[in-house]
Amino acid sequence: MMLGRLAIRQIPRYYKVSSRLINNSHQLSLRNVPAIRRLALVGLRRPFHSSANLLHRTASAEHGMATCGNPAPAFKFERLPTNAEPTHYDVRLSPCLNQFSFEGLSTVDVTIKEATDVLKVHAQSLLIQSVSLITNPGDAAKKLDTTYDDKLNILSIKLPSVLQPQKVQLVFKFIGELNDKMRGFYRSQYKDKDGSEKFLASTQFESTYARLAFPCFDEPIYKATFDVTLEVDSHLTALSNMNVISETPSTDGKRKVVKFATTPKMSSYLVAFAVGELEYISTKTNSGVEMRVYTVPGKKEQGQYSLDLSAKCIDWYNEWFDIPYPLPKCDLIAIPDFSMGAMENWGLVTYREIALLVDPGVTSTRQKSRVALVVAHELAHLWFGNLVTMKWWTDLWLKEGFASFMEYMFVGANCPEFKIWLHFLNDELASGMGLDGLRNSHPIEVEIDNPNELDEIYDSITYAKSNSVNRMLCYYLSEPVFQKGLRIYLKKFQYSNAVTQDLWSALSEASGQNVNELMSGWTQQMGFPVLNVTQRQDGNNRVLTVEQRRFISDGGEDPKNSLWQVPITVSVGSAPSDVKARFLLKEKQQEFVVEGVAPGEWVKLNSGTTGFYRVEYSDEMLTAMLPDIASRKMPVLDRFGLINDLSALLNTGRVSIAQFVQVAASSANEDEYVVWGAIDEGMSKLLACSREMSEETLKSAKQLIVKMFEKTGADLGFAEQSGEDSQKMMLRALVQARLARAGHQPTIDKFNQMFTDFLEKGTPIHPDIRLATFGVVARSTGKEGFDKLMNLRETTAFQEIERQAMIAMSQTPEQPLLAQLFEYGFEKNKVRPQDQLYLFLGTGSTHMGQQYAWQYFCEHIKEFLEKYGGANSSLFQRCLKFAGESFGNEKRAVEFQDFFCNCKDLTDTDRQTLARPIGQTVEAIRLNARLLEANRSIIENLLKQSNL
Repeated sequence: MMLGRLAIRQIPRYYKVSSRLINNSHQLSLRNVPAIRRLALVGLRRPFHSSANLLHRTASAEHGMATCGNPAPAFKFERLPTNAEPTHYDVRLSPCLNQFSFEGLSTVDVTIKEATDVLKVHAQSLLIQSVSLITNPGDAAKKLDTTYDDKLNILSIKLPSVLQPQKVQLVFKFIGELNDKMRGFYRSQYKDKDGSEKFLASTQFESTYARLAFPCFDEPIYKATFDVTLEVDSHLTALSNMNVISETPSTDGKRKVVKFATTPKMSSYLVAFAVGELEYISTKTNSGVEMRVYTVPGKKEQGQYSLDLSAKCIDWYNEWFDIPYPLPKCDLIAIPDFSMGAMENWGLVTYREIALLVDPGVTSTRQKSRVALVVAHELAHLWFGNLVTMKWWTDLWLKEGFASFMEYMFVGANCPEFKIWLHFLNDELASGMGLDGLRNSHPIEVEIDNPNELDEIYDSITYAKSNSVNRMLCYYLSEPVFQKGLRIYLKKFQYSNAVTQDLWSALSEASGQNVNELMSGWTQQMGFPVLNVTQRQDGNNRVLTVEQRRFISDGGEDPKNSLWQVPITVSVGSAPSDVKARFLLKEKQQEFVVEGVAPGEWVKLNSGTTGFYRVEYSDEMLTAMLPDIASRKMPVLDRFGLINDLSALLNTGRVSIAQFVQVAASSANEDEYVVWGAIDEGMSKLLACSREMSEETLKSAKQLIVKMFEKTGADLGFAEQSGEDSQKMMLRALVQARLARAGHQPTIDKFNQMFTDFLEKGTPIHPDIRLATFGVVARSTGKEGFDKLMNLRETTAFQEIERQAMIAMSQTPEQPLLAQLFEYGFEKNKVRPQDQLYLFLGTGSTHMGQQYAWQYFCEHIKEFLEKYGGANSSLFQRCLKFAGESFGNEKRAVEFQDFFCNCKDLTDTDRQTLARPIGQTVEAIRLNARLLEANRSIIENLLKQSNL
């Protein structure tokens, strides 16, 4: 499954809107970095050992936090007993799109493994009409009594007597709702070409929502085969995991009964159905798999890019994994309302429309690359997740981390135009580090008690950090060895379940190394290391002293004294593209000798930025690298890594904003988008701090930004040039948008003229600079521009433009317009619930916006909870974070925490569920405040020295 890529990854995954183009350069939350990286930022001085305790603290000089009172005892979750397991389901559903309901009849073959008089299954929001037992084929069904535990979602079935180990059948008759919460079997709304309201029905069962559609053993370890039959209106299309084997009229002749082939053995969360007025385009893979892309009417042609790519993807994975895709077909379907980014249901992969559909003349390069990544991610799950499934959600990363890595492997090999490994550094590696630098992070292998609270770990640790750690291990072992180990793992555990140790064993077998010893620190510990490196010359050799400590964004100490085995690669100035030496750091501090390095030659660790760690250099080592950064002799991956590390070290207080500006100034000739992005991130911190200091300081800081960016902006211009690659237009948008943010009037005027020409003359705006254009219009043209953007959103048929217009409008500096936007999007439901979090995305660009968004969330929290289905919703949790994370002082941190402590619309269980998201946001606020206080005088001196 992929989170909606609101930003670069995860929102994850997901909700990939380049926050850089939003360019909220003034806000302390650093909204110019990818949103999934922004899940939280700021450090506390001491870690909290369980998220359940997060909201229960006494006020102290160390924390300065308000007391939340005595928490209620944690709810004791129970898994299903292991005395029985399903082997086969026969599920028959009859959905009604007019009444938003469905009737169901399900027969489950159960193997009783231990004597028992009770069987337990999961069910939720179902009206169970009857439960019957068949002990022998042909016998009459015996109706049974049941009890239900609402907290556990467990239906307990009282058997007529103690049954010894044997095979039986349970028959369930039930009624369910096609809900509007985007989970379980739910309804999705759209308008046809005539503007008439239409509905379709689809599913989202991961992680624990199959139980909303039919009673089942809803845990990943309980794999079974499934026969699915759907009775639907005759004019509708019915889809499920497998191919249709029969289609017959219903008994009344008004509907049709569609029966599907039996699935492979799989977990309940991978079952899927879709019913609606759908159209499709199709092709076949070289291996003979039927591929189709389904859409609502009028959009099928926008599926051509994904169709072609998915067919290539299946064949590529067949070869790479050395295991052929086992199903006869694979459908990809675009769903208008979809909470996540996409879902890997075996044979029926569901996507948000924006994550699957491409219009060549309208889709931006960045969005097209994200579509490629999401398609490849979900299809990688057909092996990692579907064929081999984690035993329990603790090992969620076994599917998400590897699908995330394989999406880049596929796109890198098959779509070179995207330069996807460059974007990997920002979207994955830096994203994972951004969240993992917090004390309120969590390990990759995170203990999961109640899977109902799983949504909070579909985050940058599970996706981006796992992905980056896989990349590091792949480079360390070499790709052929890594591939061999994965093939061993998949073949050994296919159609079964596995844990992390099983993967390490397979990779150890392939490599001859103790991979468990090497990697357990990376997956079982929270955080990652920063390496402090100093050097001395010894003849023609360079002696490096390397010391590791946990990187914590607040710059504080790690009470656990965490230790990692760190694969270190070294490059040098005489051959910057080559790996000069390789070492494995196992101790707290070690010395390493790099032979054949001339005096004065620079030495850099983490060659190619392949390792999941940061590096802090001595002043001498850093200064030696500056000329080759300026000349671009140092490879682009290393330039990004160096500047991104410096930007991150700003937060810890180990690097000052003045030092960062010095390095950024040496990059005046930089021509790569991702490196400029790292520079831009650091400069946004300068502006964020300056805004909090005074209007005069902010004005001077903006002048410094203009001074640094103006020449590059003039060289780039606004128009695409013949023969340039796809990265150049994105760079153009980033630089020009930053200049506009800094108040550069010629740039602002040019953007506004482009928008006017677009509306009045039909002059197209290049898709890659469109969001930047919309943002300038929203910030600089008042109600007139706001209304034009609103009209554009209302009249466009393309979701990317809808989203960009909304993000731009959220940046308005006028409160009445912001209030109008929130009323329009949330209260009037003109924005789909899955996209309402974008209402918050630009608000942090002004003090007014910060305060308004926070106040709005507080006043409407009850409605947010209702709309998203509760506190465990990832959509609710992201809105919570966006509403508060841009604040930057202690008063706001206390206010934020106190609100959730005292909110009467939250239960104690809700507070336990929200403990980590709240803690991360409080950290974010405090880190923002810390950054300001550490750099206040430094910024004043920097601006004076720059004659500003």
